[in-house]
Amino acid sequence: MTEIIIPIKSLTLAKQRLAPVLTPSERVGLVLAMLEDLLATVVRIDHGKLWVVASDDTVFDIARKYNARPVCEQQAKGYNEAVMLGLAEVSANSNVTVLPGDIPLATGPEIAALTAPAAADKRHIRLAAARDLQGTNGLFLSQRDVIRPAFGPDSFSGYKYASHACGLRPQILEAPGLALDIDTSSDLHDLAMQTTCGATHEFLGQLRGSVTSQLIDRGAA
Repeated sequence: MTEIIIPIKSLTLAKQRLAPVLTPSERVGLVLAMLEDLLATVVRIDHGKLWVVASDDTVFDIARKYNARPVCEQQAKGYNEAVMLGLAEVSANSNVTVLPGDIPLATGPEIAALTAPAAADKRHIRLAAARDLQGTNGLFLSQRDVIRPAFGPDSFSGYKYASHACGLRPQILEAPGLALDIDTSSDLHDLAMQTTCGATHEFLGQLRGSVTSQLIDRGAA
């Protein structure tokens, strides 16, 4: 079965692009709610070991509720470095998937398709793009060292290039739930319009009315 790594940035740096519409504590609450929804979805599918890489005990408290194994990042050095910490915990020949923590609408079937085990004797890469087709919201590797993690701006094209460079044709998944990661107020508006249950839905419902109205008004404009 495929092992899964979920890196979570330091909560002190949580979702700073949402500062115009959410307070620091609200941004932390959003990160934790989205992580809870993602973990609740992951545990409903077959998978191998589940790893959460973070530097905050609050994140690990949530991770343990879903039998995820904590990987403590002693000093935050960046997202790709956190991914590498997680990969170091994975057996060399194990299938592994990296998921961001801010995709609360990801569905079980989407994650199951992304993490479906590959044949042991073949190298394989599977990708799920962010909705801007620039970022990468799901990376599957048949072995942890098939290609080096390189998340960030335009990583989706970068992963396709890296795959071809090592003689592989990546499998591209169409997965709308995986595609919506939450970075901007527009993303948050779209999430508010689509979510119907779970921790993130509950969190959004608890936001002060002015913020919720602002998000809805922006989307309707």
